[in-house]
Amino acid sequence: MIPLDVFGSESVVADLLAQVRWRNGVTCPLCRSDLTVKNGSYGHFQRYLCKNCDRTFKDKTGTIFAHSKVALRKWLFSIYAFLRFSTSLRQLQLEIDVQYKTISQRVERFTKALDAPSLDLVGPVEIDEVYVSAGLKGRERDQESRSRGLSTRGRGSV
Repeated sequence: MIPLDVFGSESVVADLLAQVRWRNGVTCPLCRSDLTVKNGSYGHFQRYLCKNCDRTFKDKTGTIFAHSKVALRKWLFSIYAFLRFSTSLRQLQLEIDVQYKTISQRVERFTKALDAPSLDLVGPVEIDEVYVSAGLKGRERDQESRSRGLSTRGRGSV
């Protein structure tokens, strides 16, 4: 296994993320405006202020690394080890010292980001073999599920 120190310090990794993410210029992840200015820093990450929507954001905002308390260099190490060496999640858990649930959720998030379709579907789309589990019976996307206990229990409710 490669050592975690290969990815350097957190500030080096933060600079790398900024170079890769903003290679075409900084744009607001909320409103997609390019009217942004630097606005201090947040830990090792540069903060920006959008002049269009007046919101602040940092280099990790809107990425798969957002809202994570685990160091970015640990996540880059785990992605590299997972892709390059087909390292198991249990081994990654031991290497970067995080909970199994955390590493499995982040790796799932990363693989979903890789599998995200970049094409727009036009016209009818057909699917086969749809299975709805019994646990979701009666649920609609926009509505609450059906409930059978609407009345109070006992003899004759008033």
